[in-house]
Amino acid sequence: MTKNSTLHGIDISKWQGKIDFRRVKEAGIRVVYIKATQGTSYVDPDFERNYRDAEKEGLAIGFYHYVTARTTAEARNEARFFASHIKGKTQHAKPAMDFEDFGDLTRTEIREIAIQFLITLEQETHHEPVIYSDASNASHKFADDRLRKYPLWIADYGVDRPDMENIWHYWSGWQYTDRGRIDGISGDVDEDRFKKSILLDIDNDTCDDPIITNV
Repeated sequence: MTKNSTLHGIDISKWQGKIDFRRVKEAGIRVVYIKATQGTSYVDPDFERNYRDAEKEGLAIGFYHYVTARTTAEARNEARFFASHIKGKTQHAKPAMDFEDFGDLTRTEIREIAIQFLITLEQETHHEPVIYSDASNASHKFADDRLRKYPLWIADYGVDRPDMENIWHYWSGWQYTDRGRIDGISGDVDEDRFKKSILLDIDNDTCDDPIITNV
C-alpha cells in the first residue's frame, strides 16, 4: 500500500441493522469503523455483534466514540469509558473521536474538551487517536495547533476532493457520502476512503488487499 493509495471503507452503528459482512467484503470494503460508545454510559446495541462479525470476515477494524462532554472532566471520563469497551479487541485502525454536538460551547471550550479527550484516550489505549470532523468544523472549531498532531478523518460530500483549507492540509480518512449503498447492508451507509496513516501496525494481508484509487 503506497502513501497515497486508499482503502475502501464504511463506518457503521445500530442504524445499519443486521449486516452481512461477507457480502460487504465481497463488495470491496476493506476497513470498517464501528461505533462503540457515546457519553459515559451508552454502548451501541450492535457494537459487539458488528465487531464479532467483521472480525470473522477478516476486515480491518476501527472503533469510534460519539462525544457529548460539556467539560474537560467529562471528556476524560468519556475517553476512559470508550477505552474500557475496546480494550482487548482486535484493532487495525486508530480509535476515533466523533465530536460534533457542541450545544452552546465556545470554540475555546470545544478545543479544550477535544484535547483532553484525545490525550486521555491515547494514555488509556496506547494508540494515537483520530479526529473525525466535517470540513467546516475542521477549519473553524478545531483550528488549534495542539490538534494538528492527530490524523484527520474528514467528512465532505459531493466533491471530487475534500476541502482541506484547515490546519492539517492532509487527510487520513475521507467520508465522501452518507448515502452509500453496499451489498450486505439494507439502506444507506457512510462510505469512506482511508489512507495508511489512519491504520495501526497491521498484518500484510490487510495492507495488500486491493485499493480503490490513488488520490
